[in-house]
Amino acid sequence: MGDEFRCVDLFCGAGGFSLGFQSAGFDVVASVDRNEAALETYSHNFDNVATFETDIRNFTLNMFEEHSGYDARDIDVVIGGPPCKGFSTAGRMDPNDPRNELVVEYAKTVAELDPEVVVLENVTGFLNMHGGQYHEELRETLSEIGYTVQQPEVLTAADYGVPQLRERVIIVATRGGRVEVASPTHRPREGQEPLRGGEDLDPYVTVEDAVGDLSFLRYGQEATQYKLRPLTDYQREMRDGADELYNHKAPNHGKTVRERYDQFDYGQEMSELDEQYQTKKHSMKRWHPEEPAPTVTTLPEDFVHYDRLRIPTVREVARIQSFPDWFEFKGPRTTGGQRRRNSVPQYTQVGNAVPPKFAEAIADRVADHLTAQRIIPGT
Repeated sequence: MGDEFRCVDLFCGAGGFSLGFQSAGFDVVASVDRNEAALETYSHNFDNVATFETDIRNFTLNMFEEHSGYDARDIDVVIGGPPCKGFSTAGRMDPNDPRNELVVEYAKTVAELDPEVVVLENVTGFLNMHGGQYHEELRETLSEIGYTVQQPEVLTAADYGVPQLRERVIIVATRGGRVEVASPTHRPREGQEPLRGGEDLDPYVTVEDAVGDLSFLRYGQEATQYKLRPLTDYQREMRDGADELYNHKAPNHGKTVRERYDQFDYGQEMSELDEQYQTKKHSMKRWHPEEPAPTVTTLPEDFVHYDRLRIPTVREVARIQSFPDWFEFKGPRTTGGQRRRNSVPQYTQVGNAVPPKFAEAIADRVADHLTAQRIIPGT
């Protein structure tokens, strides 16, 4: 598609959604996020994109036009993943969380930009939060300004070549016609039933498929160069275009922590360990090398590496999210305690992102839709 279609990314974070649409040929012309560290990462990895460090409630059409050099008539697609903590089943699902209002603010911004297609990504809990109120408000707001809102689709990232069993809801709205659901490219391994598609799909990409070439790093070590050759197509794809190894630093865990990590079997959770090794961190789980990873979170200590007595590095988690190795994350690597409320360190940037390969699969179908709409006589 080249730069035939133009896109604006709201709540862009580090840029996973943008990267997927860019890979599908879209020209991403502007991105909005309120967090300085995330936008530092975004600006470092994307050229010629107007970035706006602001709350979406303060983002206006005049700001967009003055800073980007485009006007609303130039925009074909608006994408975005409003902060999902209030909707997540892993959180408190607080209906009074002010972040939940950002979904409606997203729709109001869409009204100003007036694109042909709108794509929203969020956690599956969004559909049922507060009795479905937020989903209904989004649907009504978009419908009132002339969009046809398609039925939400719950998709699994692993079906599209991402080594992660991450489920997300995708909501698409158009000025006319329908954007088709992206067809899966991958399926569970032998002995497992496919969620979608047929027998001719590639098997799921596993954790070891994804990060096996990075597993040489021990606790307390850091590397800026590869030490192992890529052994899978996925590893080769992720390394393409990378001159050095970024964000590959492992914490220096103490002896007690390493002994605890050593008790985990593949796929085992903290609550399954002998009581003497358990902590309050019940969500911690060890990666299984022969399966896709569970959903990546914003907390690095949620997972133990499958082959090393340490948590994964930022680079390894980025691989699980399908960020290529040339994509460098900026800002602090991690923060702890109360600082996590206001800080967006590298691990959080990765965990909050839309997996780029997943986004690209969606973007391909959006491009097909826009192309078809443009060649219909009389349109």
